[in-house]
Amino acid sequence: MLAAARRGQERGAWAVYGMNHVWRDFPTLDVFLACNPEYYETQWDLGLKHHRAAKWTWDWKTAMKYGLNFIPGKWADGFNKDGSCIHYGHSSGFQLPQIAYHDGFRRLLLCGYDMRYAADYDGKNQRIGSAPRHYFGEYEDAALNHWPSVKVKDGVHVELIEQFEKVKRLNPEVEIINCSPGSAMTCFPMATLEQFLDG
Repeated sequence: MLAAARRGQERGAWAVYGMNHVWRDFPTLDVFLACNPEYYETQWDLGLKHHRAAKWTWDWKTAMKYGLNFIPGKWADGFNKDGSCIHYGHSSGFQLPQIAYHDGFRRLLLCGYDMRYAADYDGKNQRIGSAPRHYFGEYEDAALNHWPSVKVKDGVHVELIEQFEKVKRLNPEVEIINCSPGSAMTCFPMATLEQFLDG
């Protein structure tokens, strides 16, 4: 999940962006993105179609089928600066902040980006290990489960961290603050969400 605030706006003016199962827990979510077309296929009739959030995808066929906002994607480092596309980054968690960035937000608060799996996670053999990979557990539909292996080391999702480290280097105009307690991603300043929402 991601919360974002515009630079220069009055305190308390926020937009909330979310991905995947976050829509189930946040009925007032402003913007939603799912990385995989399969997500819309499995969740649309379970209530996602009625959610108020503006919904986004990089997949043209999925956008046409469900009437979603469309933005093309490509493989590249950092955030795309001109708004013509998003960079894939192998993750909804990487694509979602780019939608906020293209909406004009320059301060992004990352929530739920702990970048950790269980230390005994084994993606190669599709073993979750001793702790769930998401706050809601595992996806009910096996088609939504992914099993990164090479880029998860000692329970840390190093590939996604590397993608965000490139954002820090290539997009200095965006301020990212990690509000995810215990996160393995330390390239951004750490804070609590309460520090920004109080007052």
